[in-house]
Amino acid sequence: MKKPVVIVDDDELLLEFLEEVLTTNNFEVSAFGNPMEALKFLEDNRVELVITDVKMNEMTGDELLKEVKSKYPDTGVIMITGFGNINHAVRALHKGAFDYVTKPFKARDILYRVNRYFDEDVNLSSPGERREFKVEKAPNKTSQKEKISPVDQSETSELEFIGNDPQIKKLLRILPQIAKNVAPVLIQGESGTGKEVFAHQIHKHSNRSEGPYIKINCANLPSELVESTLFGHIKGAFTGATSDREGAFDAAQKGTLLLDEITEIDITVQAKLLRVLQENEFYRVGSQKPVHADVRILATSNRNIAESIADKQFREDLYYRLNVFPIEIPPLRHRKGDVPLLANYFVDKYTKKYDMEKKELTEEVLNHLMSKEWRGNVRELNNKIHRGVILAQNSDKITTEHIDNAMFSNVDNNLSEEVLNNADVPLMSLEEMELKLIKKALNHTNGNQKEAAKLLGITDRTIRNKLKGT
Repeated sequence: MKKPVVIVDDDELLLEFLEEVLTTNNFEVSAFGNPMEALKFLEDNRVELVITDVKMNEMTGDELLKEVKSKYPDTGVIMITGFGNINHAVRALHKGAFDYVTKPFKARDILYRVNRYFDEDVNLSSPGERREFKVEKAPNKTSQKEKISPVDQSETSELEFIGNDPQIKKLLRILPQIAKNVAPVLIQGESGTGKEVFAHQIHKHSNRSEGPYIKINCANLPSELVESTLFGHIKGAFTGATSDREGAFDAAQKGTLLLDEITEIDITVQAKLLRVLQENEFYRVGSQKPVHADVRILATSNRNIAESIADKQFREDLYYRLNVFPIEIPPLRHRKGDVPLLANYFVDKYTKKYDMEKKELTEEVLNHLMSKEWRGNVRELNNKIHRGVILAQNSDKITTEHIDNAMFSNVDNNLSEEVLNNADVPLMSLEEMELKLIKKALNHTNGNQKEAAKLLGITDRTIRNKLKGT
C-alpha cells in the first residue's frame, strides 16, 4: 500500500522534482505550492508525512509545522532549509519536526529521510551515498532510547589514497604503522587534498576495521547540539530531550571516530574532548555517570592550527593530545606529477560506475590538466573527470571540451574566484551541479526532457535517472 505524503513548497521546480522522486518510488504524493491549500487537504485526508520548505511567502515552514503538530500530532514533518539556516532547522526538531534536509540535496538524500520515517530498510552501502548522523525514529511510542544511524562514509570509502610523489609515497609507507595502534592522528591540509580519504584508509587497515567508522563534520554542527551529538544526552537534559539519545562516541565504540574540521568545535566542548583523550570516558549531557570510551580518534583540519591557538579558538593542550601522529597532505599543485595518475584513476572509476566502455584522456586534455593550479585540489580534479566521463559517454576519448565544457564555464570561473578569495569555501559536488543544470534546462524547455537532454548534450534517460537519484 502506498504511503501518503504531502509536499509543500512555493518553488515550482523543486516541488515538481520532489513529486517525481517520491512518486516514482511508490509513495502517494500530494503536492502544494500554497501551505494553506495543504492544510485544507489535511483536514479531509489521512496523511502520514509532510515535507515542507522553511521559507515560503504565504506561510513559513515553522508556522506550518506548528499547525500540523497541533492538529495532527501523529503526522511527521520533514523540513527543507538552506545550509545557512541549519540552526533554525535544529530548533524545528525541538518543536516536533522529525528531520530536516539542507539545500542543495540529491534524490537519495530525501528518500533516505522519508524511508527512515516510515521505518523502511535503507540501503546505506550504495556507492556515493551520503549518510547523515541523525536520530532514528523510535520503533514505537513506548521506546525510551533513541538510536542513531552511525556510519558516515560517503564517497571517500570507495576511493584509494594514491600517488607517486615522494611526499605521498612517504605517507603510504607509514600508513600501516599508523593504522595498527590506537593513538590519535591529526591530519592537516587544504580542502580537497584527501584528508578524509587518508583517514578512512587508516580505519580500513587498522585492527578496528570490522568495527564502526563514524564521521562527524564539526563545521556543520549547530552550536546548541554539539555536545549532545558527540556525547549523547539523557531524557530531560534540556528542552526537547524527550528520550535518551546516544552520541557519536557511543556509536563508535570499538571502532573509529573521525572529527572532520575539529578546529570548528566550540572551545567549551574542546575541554570535554580532552577528557575523553586523557581518561577514555565521557558524560552524556544531563548525566553524572561516566561512560567508558573504547574509541580511536582521528581528526582533520584545513586551518592554520597555530593561528587558531593564538586566537584562543583552539586549546593548545587538546592539540598536543591529538598530534601524536601529525600528518600533512600536500596540495595537488605541489604534486602535479600525480595529476595524470589520478585523472586516469578517476576515469576508470567512473566508467565502471556507469557501466561504460573504457575511455582515454587525450594528450591535449592531459596537458590542460597539468597546466591548472587546482585550488580545489584532488576533489576538483575528481569532479572534472567525473564530468568528462559523463559528457563523453558516446565517445572513447575524453577531450578538453568534455572536461571544461562552455556550459560550465560561468560556474567554474565564479567558483575559482571564490576559492582564491576564501580557501574554506566548499566545492559543489558534481552530482549537485548536474542536478542544478538539469533543472535549469527543464525550466528552459518547459519540462521537455528530450529537448533538455539535447541542450545539455546527454540522453533523456540520463535525465530521468538523475531525477530519480540513480
